[in-house]
Amino acid sequence: MFISKCGIGFLGILVLALAGGCNKSDSNVSATGAAKQTGANLPVATVHWRGLSQLANDTNAANFVKLWRMPETERLKAQTLDKLALLPWGLLATNRQALTNYSALVRANRSASLLRLVLEDMVQVEWYLEIRGAPAAAGQLALAVRLKPERAGVWETNLATVLESLTGTRRTLVQSGDADRGWDIKAANSSATLPEMARHAQLIHSDQWTIFGLAPDQNTVFGELLAKLQARQDPFPPSQKSDWLEMVLELPRLTSLLSLGWDVPQDWPRLSLTINGDGKNVLTSGHLIFSKDLAPIEPWNIPTNIIREPLHSFTAVQGLKPWISSSSAWQNLHAGAPPNQLFCWAQAGSPFLGYAAAPLADAHSAMPKISSRIMDAFNPTLATNRMGKWEAGPNSDGVVWTRVPIINPFVQSMTTPRGEFLLAGLSQLALTNSPLPAGTLKELLSQPNVVYFDREITGPRQEAWLYMSQLFRLISRRNQLPPESSSLAWLRACAPLMGNSATTITKSGPTELTLARNSTLGLTAFELQFLADWLESPRFPYQLRAMVDKMPPFPNRRPGPGGLVPSNR
Repeated sequence: MFISKCGIGFLGILVLALAGGCNKSDSNVSATGAAKQTGANLPVATVHWRGLSQLANDTNAANFVKLWRMPETERLKAQTLDKLALLPWGLLATNRQALTNYSALVRANRSASLLRLVLEDMVQVEWYLEIRGAPAAAGQLALAVRLKPERAGVWETNLATVLESLTGTRRTLVQSGDADRGWDIKAANSSATLPEMARHAQLIHSDQWTIFGLAPDQNTVFGELLAKLQARQDPFPPSQKSDWLEMVLELPRLTSLLSLGWDVPQDWPRLSLTINGDGKNVLTSGHLIFSKDLAPIEPWNIPTNIIREPLHSFTAVQGLKPWISSSSAWQNLHAGAPPNQLFCWAQAGSPFLGYAAAPLADAHSAMPKISSRIMDAFNPTLATNRMGKWEAGPNSDGVVWTRVPIINPFVQSMTTPRGEFLLAGLSQLALTNSPLPAGTLKELLSQPNVVYFDREITGPRQEAWLYMSQLFRLISRRNQLPPESSSLAWLRACAPLMGNSATTITKSGPTELTLARNSTLGLTAFELQFLADWLESPRFPYQLRAMVDKMPPFPNRRPGPGGLVPSNR
């Protein structure tokens, strides 16, 4: 389902351009002339989605289509499209806590209902989206959609009506060549409430394609796509024809162009991703290009004596030292060089048998500073939320989180035959007589240049992450995801059908990482929980539900006899 949700997320870019836009002017460029590789023409995002109607006839997508056609998937899809259809009118933001039936609100808003029909098409049919924009310029967006004539007519009418209501400007009919027809809408400069990217909208039908564009003024991307189609070329590169989904993304620039307000580091890598399948699984491959050289590969230092079966997941990652070193939190510790590797694992039997270990040369000496930092950073909030406190561990050199529901988290140092480690867990370390699976260990150590290695049994891990995420919402005084929510119903329906997930990321160049994943849904259990929280947010797609759906604070305690204030528990 990752493909479908990723595709829905990117079709939301079109809606975000109407709802958020950006606030900078664009340079004048020719709409039909050859593009010059200057500021406004630099690619920010490209997405090609083959469409569910094509995937239904692809034997390599058989299991994916089966999952898509589940009633729970359809309900979640419908809710997500309803939310996107409401965005341009700010209806989600002004009705945060009150909304439970988005479809009723869509039906009550004529323009939203017209946009909703357009969004539904984009799940089913093939489309190609391209966005460009320089850091100092507004964005240009062009979307080419393969439509049957009757649906092309719906797009022509519905989008024009929606944009006329937003801009207060009537459409102008246009003709391009002998057969291509469409319209043009240019908003008046006095329309201060309209996002700058949406001030000039265009739509033209060319053969079996409909092209829609948004830009502050003239739109180079729109002109280039139209020229390709008039020359009977596909709008996307030929290499993408057999892929289900292909995208290239520069997230910091896209966030800025659409004014999403996300705090994305400016050195975030450029991502290219390709997704297809083998009939049973979703196959994901990708490349991440960084602006700086990556850390050199070093031999793995795995604490094999404390990682024991039965395992539901195992993760190994290295190259962390430059990232941690740049953190002010670590710098303020004055604890020496940070760890470069991290190992995480989860055992079967309880959702809370989760652990992490990081090799650190002098972990025992660093632990007092780390303990003090943990207590100073978290205890004030825990006291406010009445969720216990971090305090010195009675049987270790670290700290434990006391008086917290269900779990018993700890952080400490540990000396092993492989050296000293920082060790953390949600429960007391459960050591069995069964070591880390030899096949998993051999798979990791036999592959060169691995920087990230993850293996999990996704079904059980998804259930565990559901328990953990709901518990940590309670601890942080966030409302739980409702049991009747569409996202949780979808996750519960998918869980029995999910198999194993295998993800490997290798260093393929000084500034490049290569990703390969084989999974049932395209996402790991943790990523599925993240997706569910995002899709259920009343501020979707701007913020996660956990960020905005807060519980009211506890009332101030009244002094008891003798003027004493009751303790946390």
